[in-house]
Amino acid sequence: IAFDGKVLRGSYRSDPKTALQLVTAYDTERGLVLSQKPTETKNGEINVVRQMLDIINVKGSVITVDALHCQRETLEKIADKKAHVIVQVKNNQPKLREAVVSQFQAVFEAKKEKVVTEVTQTQHGRKEERIVFQLKAKLPQELAEKWPTIRSIIAVERHRTVNGKGTVDTSYYVSSLSPRHKLLGHYIRQHWRIENSQHYVLDVVFKEDSSRICLDGAVENIALFRRFVMNMLKQCECGAPSQRQKLKKAGWCDDYRAQVFFGL
Repeated sequence: IAFDGKVLRGSYRSDPKTALQLVTAYDTERGLVLSQKPTETKNGEINVVRQMLDIINVKGSVITVDALHCQRETLEKIADKKAHVIVQVKNNQPKLREAVVSQFQAVFEAKKEKVVTEVTQTQHGRKEERIVFQLKAKLPQELAEKWPTIRSIIAVERHRTVNGKGTVDTSYYVSSLSPRHKLLGHYIRQHWRIENSQHYVLDVVFKEDSSRICLDGAVENIALFRRFVMNMLKQCECGAPSQRQKLKKAGWCDDYRAQVFFGL
């Protein structure tokens, strides 16, 4: 389950200082929106995610969140809910990030690193190679006591080639899963499905970014309806190959619309 925030453009046009941010819990395997909650501040997103964890039954799930949510209280709440977490570590947790980078650096310099997974993809003129390294977390005692749920650390090295120009960057993650777990890289990659499979569809098919709705409450309400319909389209096996075509066909044909809405 991926948690992510998205600024709704209609509210942004109304007042950039009070732009509504909608936090979504997204089932990346099934492509379904599980819950949504609004917040008007970036810091408010942290509390909203914690509230959503209280509402949704996440037992047995793997939770992925942005680096903003690399917070001890959030990780402990996920553990209390009997779920696992993978979260990127950035400079909002400088001591933790420094410890993770140092541990990997020592392994790389000793040439003792082991590639867990390696994936190469080529599409739209871009070639990307992702190499995943995993280690058992060996944090300094002070950090180990502060972050008791962290069992493994992950480094994802990305080699990208676009129009003949290459770049390399490395992202670091921590997880409550075992360092021997073979799907850590897969879960990290799956987190981006909330962007590619949800945000993209909402913007391109439902024209969410073009919406001019900005009345109090209306932005959140119409966003809820879009996600509700998107869930129905995703679950409906009605013959049309894409959500765009399903939506058009439902507008043209009463019988097809009944199939989408009621499974008839």
